Amino acid sequence: MSKEKYRLTIEPITCVHIGNGVELTPLEYFIGGNPKTHQDFFIKYSSDNILKRCATDKDAMAKFDKATSSGRMKDVLDFFVEKRDLSLDIEYKCHVTKEFVSNFMKNKDVDPLQNGRFVLQMYRPEGSQNPVIPGSSIKGSIRTALLNFELDNFYSKEELRRLRDNQIQKELLNSYKDAKEDPFRAIEISDCNFETKGTQLVGIINNIKKDHTGELVEHNTSTLQAEVIKGKLCSHNQSLSIGITHIRFNNDLSRSDLPIKGVSKRITKDAIIKACNTFYFKTFEYEYRKFYRDASDSNADAITQLYKELKHISSSDSNSFILRVGRWSQVEFVTYGHDISTPKTPNRKGKQMLSGTTRWVFNNDGQYLPLGWCKCTIEEL
Repeated sequence: MSKEKYRLTIEPITCVHIGNGVELTPLEYFIGGNPKTHQDFFIKYSSDNILKRCATDKDAMAKFDKATSSGRMKDVLDFFVEKRDLSLDIEYKCHVTKEFVSNFMKNKDVDPLQNGRFVLQMYRPEGSQNPVIPGSSIKGSIRTALLNFELDNFYSKEELRRLRDNQIQKELLNSYKDAKEDPFRAIEISDCNFETKGTQLVGIINNIKKDHTGELVEHNTSTLQAEVIKGKLCSHNQSLSIGITHIRFNNDLSRSDLPIKGVSKRITKDAIIKACNTFYFKTFEYEYRKFYRDASDSNADAITQLYKELKHISSSDSNSFILRVGRWSQVEFVTYGHDISTPKTPNRKGKQMLSGTTRWVFNNDGQYLPLGWCKCTIEEL
């Protein structure tokens, strides 16, 4: 079997969140400090472990029954706080932002199940504490870039108006009949694991807009809280988050009878590098001009640094490329068929409009940062 195998190194530039569908409550985490460094941590512990230990203790179970029957979740939380053993029950810990700690302290005496205290958990394989970017997510982001790159090369605006999304994909991939005709089936990407220590962060996700004065303001009072893989621009001079995985091109699955128009019958690493750098930088450049470049406050200073990082990577003559992956990557980064210079998305009535007037950003100690941006480097083995 003919395969080309490459090492793929992924370095998050901003924070990345890949969710597992779980919302953690304060019955499963707390904020703990390191007395030597005066640094706070988000500490995830196992309430199941506590209950298993207490199962044979009649007095402990009586306390638990009393707490659960009181109707006050604060009583249940107090039970877990009393019974937890930090040497046995801790599963992992993450760094925290100042905003998250402030929000936690403000709500620490509120019912533990209030929305303001939920934390969206990061995906980790069962039995592992390591945060992971799944290979399917990486491949999906590469696919988006290649399809949009080909759209820009082969189709006029008039042609795009007559094509629906599923028709566009079929034409671009030359796969009218079944999945066996899809050239992406020849690409295999493994999950990308990150070390547990020093790579994880918990913070607040804000929905922002630019007001009439040009200042970036919160669009509404609701916020989200999430675990993320820490990016370079959120590292606070600590160790960087770097994950290594592999990408394989199975040439035996590539077809030789596809027409020239559309995605090539054989996708190469050079095609991926070119497509990702072109599509993702061009699209972020639009986002940067519209939302951040002329912002009148200092909250967007880190975004200017992000713009410079992405521009440098995308324009350098190397084996590196930019990628946007994970939740809150914005709709125009995961759809096909828009004019890349002016991304468009359908509104509720189905009409085309410029991409929305708000953005989800990670609040990194007062600095707003778009999520999901990564530097990828592909090296031959």
